[in-house]
Amino acid sequence: MSDVEEFEGENLPVSYCLEEAMSCPEYRDAMPLERLLSRYFFMRGDVRLGSLVSDVIRRHFTPPERFQRGLLDDAEAKEIVAGIIQSGMIDGQYHFVAVYRVLSDFCNFPKEITSFCHKIIGYNLELKGERLEYKSLYQSVQKGINAHPVLPMNYKRWTEYQIKDGERASTFLRQKAVADSLVKILRERKILLTE
Repeated sequence: MSDVEEFEGENLPVSYCLEEAMSCPEYRDAMPLERLLSRYFFMRGDVRLGSLVSDVIRRHFTPPERFQRGLLDDAEAKEIVAGIIQSGMIDGQYHFVAVYRVLSDFCNFPKEITSFCHKIIGYNLELKGERLEYKSLYQSVQKGINAHPVLPMNYKRWTEYQIKDGERASTFLRQKAVADSLVKILRERKILLTE
């Protein structure tokens, strides 16, 4: 009998492992336990629990003000959106469909397109040297969201969507690339912890 076989069938309470991870001084110290627990559940085929364990640990190390302020305040939202524009990811107002999708799904931004556009216009952003204006932004988002059947759906559906053979999906793929970039930034800043 090998050393490993001696331990097969043993159960280690998840609550104990979570407590151990959350007793670490910093998130980076808890990461090995987070990966171990997540992998354990994923290997058992329980993706929901694997994600939940990871979220509980990450949330523990996230400053509480992130949750008290509704995830993303206006100053940070303006900075992030301006950064995406400057990076060239957004090269037309129609790409604000992706911004709308991510910010309304994850950051407590208005779900109503009119309110969302008013909020974005309030940031006084420029695109290609011109200040964004409400009417043209609203029309671009309204038209853009109907350019592909998946675009009106939530971001999770975007990530699950499988492109069919012969489908012209360049519009969807471009919007998804912008959304993915925004999600990546939100995760790097620990504003977004889950999908």
